[in-house]
Amino acid sequence: MSGETVTNSFLKEANDYYKVSVGGLNRRNIFTNEILYNTISLSIEKYIMGFFVSRKEMLQCHTLNGMISELKRYMPVEDNLVSQIRYFDNMQQICSLATYNKNMIADDDISNMIDVLHKIKGMILSNLDQKN
Repeated sequence: MSGETVTNSFLKEANDYYKVSVGGLNRRNIFTNEILYNTISLSIEKYIMGFFVSRKEMLQCHTLNGMISELKRYMPVEDNLVSQIRYFDNMQQICSLATYNKNMIADDDISNMIDVLHKIKGMILSNLDQKN
């Protein structure tokens, strides 16, 4: 599979999660805050992964906080955006039993996450090197 194909695959998945997340805001009887938290996080992760794969790089860290830190090597990232990502990343830490943590996700958190998702999508797509 070529690098361009892999990049496009990540971006397609990012866009799919993006559509689910934004559309889910209008279907709150199905899309709980926890589900939206995860679909938004997956969309952000896929956009950032698509960016790095386009540069033939593998991220060292796969937390949202680690990913945004590595992204700063390539483009300016507002301090406020970094703080928001760190806040979201700390809301749920479910990948390790040693640090398992799961907080309640408020409606305001989801609204803020959607704003961050829009910003990340715009940043990635405007900085993506389509030539690989």
